Amino acid sequence: MPVRCLPRRLPALLGLALLMAAGPAALHAKDVPEPVAVAADFDAAAQAGALLKVSEAQLLKGLRRVAVPQFSVEFITADSASAETSGFAAAGRARVTASYRLQGVAEPEFQAMTEALYVEFLQALAASGLEVLPLAQVTAAPSYAKLAASGVSTPVREDSSITVAPQGLALYGTNRAIATAPGKSAGLLGTFSGFSSVASAIGSIGDVQALGKELGDAALLEVHMVVNFVELTNNNKGFFGRISSTASVGAKTAPSVGKATLGVQVGAVRGSLELTRALALDASAFSTVREQAKSTGEKAGAVAVAVLAFAIGSKDSNSSSAMEAVADPVRYREVVGGGLGQVGQMFVARLKSER
Repeated sequence: MPVRCLPRRLPALLGLALLMAAGPAALHAKDVPEPVAVAADFDAAAQAGALLKVSEAQLLKGLRRVAVPQFSVEFITADSASAETSGFAAAGRARVTASYRLQGVAEPEFQAMTEALYVEFLQALAASGLEVLPLAQVTAAPSYAKLAASGVSTPVREDSSITVAPQGLALYGTNRAIATAPGKSAGLLGTFSGFSSVASAIGSIGDVQALGKELGDAALLEVHMVVNFVELTNNNKGFFGRISSTASVGAKTAPSVGKATLGVQVGAVRGSLELTRALALDASAFSTVREQAKSTGEKAGAVAVAVLAFAIGSKDSNSSSAMEAVADPVRYREVVGGGLGQVGQMFVARLKSER
């Protein structure tokens, strides 16, 4: 769903000529690889080799005993993007901002989904031939108590996301640093919080190594995944985008697994398995996309396109659109839970193939 804002026409056709000569490929350079669609025939085991990047692969050789002391999922609940033209001569600048918020599902659904995924992941690890230590044994270890005390409890609530973990598991070290990254909190206090998280991650390394020893030299597996609900694209990136006569933000509302990492700690060495391309999930998880009500007394209605305003009488124009993606709770859990489960299966399959 493109969100557009048009300034006054350029007095010359130079910009338009350059735009047409360059072609759309020059305007929409890909910053990230195209997502992989997860259809009914998606084969996690077959895709694990192509979609997961492995670092320190030697750590996985002969892997036998594992524990999963960290398992977190970050659900993005709000997102926004802006686009702006540069303007030439008498032409004004155009700026448009699109904001989206997730509705229909919230923390209870996120928590229940993550709990189920954690159990499924442990079962899949065991079915692959690994000895998987139970959660009670992990959390009873002295070093785990130190790590939990240095970390943060879940859920971690931010303005634009909620990070959850199974009951009884805290976020520490790397996972804490990710969940409380500096960019999530505005201002100086947010920056200090980010420094604190990174310092905590560095300081916890000794306790992480000690935890593995206390658990019989088990490899420690730490999972973190991120679920998006909308893909926003600034269509005015780059030189040719900036000289366009239109400021445009593209929006595609559909759930996706944007990032997923499995950290593997074996003794003093750490490796990882990382998802290299996002997984695009079924858009039927959302029942409607609508314009957000501007006041408590105004009813939000479903819309096909955003209605934008111009700054009449000014060279510059600014427009904004606030939208809501409304999820069907049952369908959302099926689609998103299934997508996250596919990532878990890929992790397990790759661990097995590397052993």
